[in-house]
Amino acid sequence: MSDETGAVSPINALPIGTRLAEYVIRSVIGEGGFGIVYLAHDTFLGREVAIKEYLPGTLAVRGAGLQVEVRQADKRELFEKGMRRFVNEAHILARFRHPALVSVMRFLETNGTAYMVMPFYRGKTLREMVRNGFRAETTEDLFSILLPVLEGLSQIHSVECYHLDISSDNIMILENGAPVLLDFGAARHTELSGEDSTTIILKPGFAPVEQYGSDDSELVLGPWTDIYAISAVAYLLVSGVMPPVSVTRILNDTLKPAVSYVSPDLPIGILKIIDAGLNIRPQGRPQAVTAYTQALLNAEEGFTPPATEVAQVPSRGNVAPPQVVAESRWGSAVVRWSVLFVILLVFAAIVFSALSGNRKGAAEEEQSSNLLGENRVVSLHPCKEGLSVLPGK
Repeated sequence: MSDETGAVSPINALPIGTRLAEYVIRSVIGEGGFGIVYLAHDTFLGREVAIKEYLPGTLAVRGAGLQVEVRQADKRELFEKGMRRFVNEAHILARFRHPALVSVMRFLETNGTAYMVMPFYRGKTLREMVRNGFRAETTEDLFSILLPVLEGLSQIHSVECYHLDISSDNIMILENGAPVLLDFGAARHTELSGEDSTTIILKPGFAPVEQYGSDDSELVLGPWTDIYAISAVAYLLVSGVMPPVSVTRILNDTLKPAVSYVSPDLPIGILKIIDAGLNIRPQGRPQAVTAYTQALLNAEEGFTPPATEVAQVPSRGNVAPPQVVAESRWGSAVVRWSVLFVILLVFAAIVFSALSGNRKGAAEEEQSSNLLGENRVVSLHPCKEGLSVLPGK
């Protein structure tokens, strides 16, 4: 079966011309472990859209009448669990509107499976760009891609949802230069058991050790998992080289640090943050996307925290800016405090002198009053300035 371009479509793909609600299938864009993505025409609004169909090839096949059927009866539970997570993925993505996140326009259930309708993006993946020689040679090159994606990720993480499949082929650079993070399918399928689901989810070079599965309580999935993957993307953009597979680094870490690619237009501080994100141990990486983003910005700006601020020691390896005080700031602070101290000494001397004079005058007044037979008590009132004279009883 061929599409309009003459390319051969996957064996399980919907036939060209198939109608799903108001959408007509035109071609196949791509195929992955959990489904097929189509280019379709929206007959209502006259626009192109992308439609993602849930069809895990290891569990199901296209049957008669376009119906998706489970290959084996004992795989039914896994198939249905996966489809529930596919539905959940659509619900989560529909909650967010961020230019760096693929959005869901509509959701359909038919043919024994489910479909997500999304915008059709025109552009190139980072994988294609790197293959064609693109490198992030400046901070602007790197940040124009990383920062929007990190901002979008922080929204997803805020509801404890993780992408788990960030890679150079899942980030597309649109024709206007803006990045878009694609394919949130893996995050919804992490509970699928069995060898097939594991091999599909993992992207060698981008997947950290905790994604390979372990009973170790320190190797759990979390924001740090996506941080490893986005750091691997950044490493690839800077070096043009894919990081080694994470599990092989445990025995023999052959990763050449990102700092070795430092250039005048790419500060070493930023490269150090990338290296921190690629720490083998989850606890050694930044633990939140917001912390990771701020660390990158601080490194780019040469940020130095005030002397009075003490950075907290991160419990799971958050990257914090160094506690260094510039000598010029320290010197100017000493001058200011010295001047203030001198002023206080002068003021204290004036007050002491005034008080001494007043007390002497009051004593002389008291002595004169006694000679005239008039008793007065001179006291220092605690809530008023100076001396108050109270009539005696």
